[in-house]
Amino acid sequence: GFEVTPAEYAHYDEFMSAMEQELNGMHRMVNSLYKVQGQVRNLLRNMEEGPLKASGQELLEELVTWDEDMVQRKSQAYDDVENFPNKFTAEYIFLINATSSEIPRVNKGSRDRKAELDSQWAGLKSRAGQIVNTSIPAYNKMLWEAGIGAIQVN
Repeated sequence: GFEVTPAEYAHYDEFMSAMEQELNGMHRMVNSLYKVQGQVRNLLRNMEEGPLKASGQELLEELVTWDEDMVQRKSQAYDDVENFPNKFTAEYIFLINATSSEIPRVNKGSRDRKAELDSQWAGLKSRAGQIVNTSIPAYNKMLWEAGIGAIQVN
């Protein structure tokens, strides 16, 4: 009963599906790097002071900083949002929920906000790629040389 063209339905479906796929990719990356963070913490716990531990601390700080930009892990109760502001993935989820409607139309505000968030995500994704493709392999090389093994990234 809505005056919506088949093209508008198709555009809405494409817009929402693209955001859903992107969000799934974000969450996979967040979860994967969070597991790496745990591995690094465990390694550092029993490691003697020295260059290997210092490099591990730098990697851990890089991982924690990226994670804190992506997800708010301090919130435990409904009203904690006042003390701990939402992070990037929550902003993206909010956009998906705000765009979702019985009337399948994508308004200018949603398109503009998606463009802003996509721009931010490009930077965050690039930082994650640098961690996965450069920082972790460099530290793994040091770990192998020390006879410890390697950090695994899924």
